[in-house]
Amino acid sequence: MDVLLKYRNSIFLLFLGVTLSILVGTLYPAEKLSQINIWDYDKLAHFALFAIWTFLFGLVSAAKNKKRPNLWLVFWLSLFFGLAVEILQFILPTNRSPELYDFIADALGSGAAIILLNQIFKNKNTA
Repeated sequence: MDVLLKYRNSIFLLFLGVTLSILVGTLYPAEKLSQINIWDYDKLAHFALFAIWTFLFGLVSAAKNKKRPNLWLVFWLSLFFGLAVEILQFILPTNRSPELYDFIADALGSGAAIILLNQIFKNKNTA
């Protein structure tokens, strides 16, 4: 927990950066994004980005509260974020469309991060 508190600002900035990356990557107009072609494996990208986002969100929560985060809350808020992105793709005029499989990949990535966070905080006895 001491390491989290020491690097809390850096972790928070990294969390904000990943959040911004997800929002830009998923809400940027499709015709402009297709020219960039960063990800050839869309679902793998969703899984990885949401795993990283959820992991950092859990660390930010732990550092803010100075105790083990409520991992159920972290998981549900991560799912809400993934769902919100898909809804925004439907609402915003970005020529993007929501996909159920994107949301499933988001949820699986978040779940993987929760499993990792649970192991980290269980081993640190920070309940």
